[in-house]
Amino acid sequence: MLEFILRYWLEALFGLIVGVLAFAGRWLWKQVRQDRDNGRTLKAAMQALLRAEIINVYNHYEDRECLPIYARENLHALYKQYKALGGNGAIEGLVEIADTWPTSSKDEGDD
Repeated sequence: MLEFILRYWLEALFGLIVGVLAFAGRWLWKQVRQDRDNGRTLKAAMQALLRAEIINVYNHYEDRECLPIYARENLHALYKQYKALGGNGAIEGLVEIADTWPTSSKDEGDD
């Protein structure tokens, strides 16, 4: 009787355990892939938001050709994070142009 239990029931139990582990492994792998895809999507979305904000700051001060210190610091902080997310060089050109602008307007001293 013990031989029967060891031969058939332990084989069935072992098969059940392997099946459960395979199912759990498949489910876990699916979750990892989904999390990776979500991370890529969030990264792309954040990069797009940073790009849009950098362009907004640039456009806001472009007519004045003046970039106050607080705006310059903000622009550089945005650009640093944008580059860390893999941003391209097109935005770098805008930041370089904005860096050539003075921190105060020429008209401010003419009051």
